[in-house]
Amino acid sequence: MNPTLKIRQFERHPRFHLAAPLLAGIIIILAFPPFEQGYLAWFALLPLLWACMLATPTNAFKAGFLFGLPFTLYVNYYLGFVLYPYLSTALATLAMILLVLYISLFYGIFGFAANLAARQGRVWFTALALPSLWLIVEYLRSLTFLAYNVGYLGYTQWGYPSILNIASVFGYWGLPFVIVFFQTMIILFFLQKLRGRSLCGLSAVFVLILGLGLGLPAFQAVESKDEPLHAALIQGNIQPEQIVDRDRENILDYYLDLTRQALKEAPETELVVWPETVVHLDFRAERVHPDKMAELGEEHGIKLLYGARVQKPGALHNSITLYSWGQEEIPVYNKHRLVPFVEFFPAEKLLNRILQLDLLLGSYTPGEEISIFDLNGTPVAGVVCFESYFGDHMRLFAEKGAKHQFVVTNDAWFGDSIGLEQHAQAAAIRAAETGAGVTQVANSGLTISFDYRGKELFRSGKSEPDIFTLPLDMTRRETIYTRYGDYFPALWGIFILITAPYLAIKTRRENS
Repeated sequence: MNPTLKIRQFERHPRFHLAAPLLAGIIIILAFPPFEQGYLAWFALLPLLWACMLATPTNAFKAGFLFGLPFTLYVNYYLGFVLYPYLSTALATLAMILLVLYISLFYGIFGFAANLAARQGRVWFTALALPSLWLIVEYLRSLTFLAYNVGYLGYTQWGYPSILNIASVFGYWGLPFVIVFFQTMIILFFLQKLRGRSLCGLSAVFVLILGLGLGLPAFQAVESKDEPLHAALIQGNIQPEQIVDRDRENILDYYLDLTRQALKEAPETELVVWPETVVHLDFRAERVHPDKMAELGEEHGIKLLYGARVQKPGALHNSITLYSWGQEEIPVYNKHRLVPFVEFFPAEKLLNRILQLDLLLGSYTPGEEISIFDLNGTPVAGVVCFESYFGDHMRLFAEKGAKHQFVVTNDAWFGDSIGLEQHAQAAAIRAAETGAGVTQVANSGLTISFDYRGKELFRSGKSEPDIFTLPLDMTRRETIYTRYGDYFPALWGIFILITAPYLAIKTRRENS
């Protein structure tokens, strides 16, 4: 039987539009923690793309939406460790359902748009439009105060440093583009639409984009520092119950004890790093570090980079600050990208009145300045927790010269779930994008470090107190992404905006 006829018969089968995207949504799960089969991301979308090309626009939307349901539920189930202990079962379940539906909607939009692109009947446009649309849909998810970038397709490549070179050229966005481009060409070839000149031409375009991503970093300037930075990273494993109970004094004493232990083990330590909100600072009276910390600093002459909850007149910040013995000025970085509904919500008083929690949700104020910390002439930077999911934010620190970036976080809320590895994935991508090493220091979860290429250097155990003393390499390279930011999604967005209307008009004229 004619292969095309077989495809058309399969297309009309009512279960095809349900089974194919669900299969894709299940296979792609294997590319994420704890399975870590990242190579599957290069093939897992084939059933989804096939369904999107062959279905009606309505069924293509359903296909994308159905793909998103199992996949989105899986990569976000770790949030249940936060929602269910602090909300009623009904409210926590509602929140999870709304989140899964919200994110799945984006995949539905992709399916609908991909179908419209394929219906133009131009193989070149289809081959370039589908990866562009996937890229644009992910980019749209990163915008507004609802931005939530967990579970992005390109994060599956975090274990392949050579592939992460693509991020230094195109940013994270180059990763999903080449992955979807590759699979789109496979589908078009199987559907007998990609042959002859079009096959050679599109293969050349794919190889060009992939080659630029993999090859250009070899020509980017690398700046090495002869002496590494001797650091001590403190993972205290403070439990959420202590944080909720505001047991701040005991938490500070505990981290000070761990720091003394670290300095005893490694007296050459220059910098100690603590995770997110270990200390509460009240700057309404005067801007000072806690006396106990000053005593430790004076005794050992160290610098201490730590996360703090900072109270100022009329504002509460989630911050990072640097203690340096003998320093008069106290440099502070206030978190810019706040977690929606948790740290920031436009109607936070109404939210807290409805939920009646011990925690004050949505009460933090976003920061405005990009701060660089000076470590005896070496510029470093730090971001707080959720911010590491945003390359457009972390690149600003590299643009200002930071040779290493720290992510201070508290992932104790997520237990031993896959949320810990997913957060670490983001740090690997940011290192490759910015060309500067990234070290995540967690109160509980994964303390992990990557070099300037995104190659993993070490990681801690999950949810256990530990001290890490090690030399951090300050090697840094210039990257195209650091200089130009999110130009890649803008480029393909312009391609869609210009080409799609032109082809739609042309097709309508040809069919009239």
